[in-house]
Amino acid sequence: MAASLQGLYAFGCADSWLAEAATSWHRAMPEKLVRCLWFDPRWRPPALRTLDGQEVVVHSPGRWNLQAGPDFQHAVITFTGTGGARCRGDVEVHRYASGWTAHRHHLDPRYNQVILHVVLWNDRHATTVRRADGQLVPQVVLEPCLPRSLAEYQVDIPLEDYPSKNVPFHGRCYEVLRTLAPQEVREFLQRAGDLRLQRRVWRWAQRAAEVALPQVMYEAVLRALGATGYRQHFQELGRRVGWQELQDCLHGVAESERRLAAEALLLGLAGILPPDPEAVQGMDEETRRYLKTMQVYWLGFSPPIRQRAQRCVTWQQPHIRPANTAERRLAGLAQLLAQYHGTTLLDAGVARCSAIADRNDKGAARTLCRTLTGMFDLSAPSYWTPRARLGGRKGKSQRLIGESRALTVVVDAVLPVLCLFAHTHNNTALQASLLACYQAAPRLPDNHLLRYMSRRLLGRDPALLSLITGARMQQGVLQVFDDFCDNDEGDCQGCAFPL
Repeated sequence: MAASLQGLYAFGCADSWLAEAATSWHRAMPEKLVRCLWFDPRWRPPALRTLDGQEVVVHSPGRWNLQAGPDFQHAVITFTGTGGARCRGDVEVHRYASGWTAHRHHLDPRYNQVILHVVLWNDRHATTVRRADGQLVPQVVLEPCLPRSLAEYQVDIPLEDYPSKNVPFHGRCYEVLRTLAPQEVREFLQRAGDLRLQRRVWRWAQRAAEVALPQVMYEAVLRALGATGYRQHFQELGRRVGWQELQDCLHGVAESERRLAAEALLLGLAGILPPDPEAVQGMDEETRRYLKTMQVYWLGFSPPIRQRAQRCVTWQQPHIRPANTAERRLAGLAQLLAQYHGTTLLDAGVARCSAIADRNDKGAARTLCRTLTGMFDLSAPSYWTPRARLGGRKGKSQRLIGESRALTVVVDAVLPVLCLFAHTHNNTALQASLLACYQAAPRLPDNHLLRYMSRRLLGRDPALLSLITGARMQQGVLQVFDDFCDNDEGDCQGCAFPL
């Protein structure tokens, strides 16, 4: 068993990252990506037709099922063959059409309410599948309907933003890990963590084929700044108006005013600033003064820039902690725009790596991690420092991008893009420093997936939990979730991990 686990996450040399990651990513297309293509109207193809020729109108994709059974429950769909009547039932999703029988759904009564089988690729001749009760279920194949290539969806869709399973018991994977020596478990999770970094490098390499690497760094940082619920909106904002365009907008603004101008620019582009501050009711005096200042700066930007504002985004996401609201994170990004005016986040990161290039030890790796984190943990005061919402009640002052979020940005965004920079410049010394920094990075804040996996994978076993000592190990745990837990049938059905 230990030998099998050692081969599960074999980590190639740095020179083979891009090719290996691209190959493995396409070979192991996550089923969750297909679920997102069906579930979210932003990704779902506008025109769908079943294999037997019926047009499909999706009124509701259904409720994302977090337990065993069909992937989506209580969907509402109209098929042209039903005379316009709405059909209500479940939807099952697979990568391949053969997944229906491979997972034995044709024998499982729990799937007798399925009204549509959604697949990415069709590897069968039949146009329908049969339920356990004998009824035939139409099928939709997504890939021919997609307006863009699958690689673009792989880059754009934030899989971590979508619902995850949350059950209160451990999985079969825990029964495997508990039989291994601590060092074997540690090495396994370290390799999984390295693979997660490798896949991020590959992801941003795909984007670097379209835009310059400094813009890639900006988009990666912006995405990492976003909390679940609006991370995708942040990424869209970064693509709509790039780093250099933002800097051009601030050209000529006095250094003392640059942060406020940057706040107005970003909040205006996000559509958060009210069009008419004078019409806003119930605002305190400080908020009214702030809005007037923002309006002056915002109207000073060129009309073509102002016309690119996002007007239809709902930033009031549920379950977002006050310190993590979009407004505060955008104000934090404004601090970065002011701090690094005239340069790029990529150049700033490379400069910090070069400052300790003559050292090659664990102390240097920890120093580099702290130095890169310090790029984002800025302390400039702002209207948003004690507030979560515009006009909201003032609370305890907190940094807009605190140390914990800054460390997350470093692990999720900065290190992968810097690794890509080192790879493209054939800088093996920088590659080694960055990998050492990744290995030395301290633990990141827990999130719902890590808490879930502490039960599912680690069984809340104190001996196993004590092994998760840093960010690299946490990333390994998350990679196991992506590769196994996020694609099973519920209750560990069909999971390949124990095999």
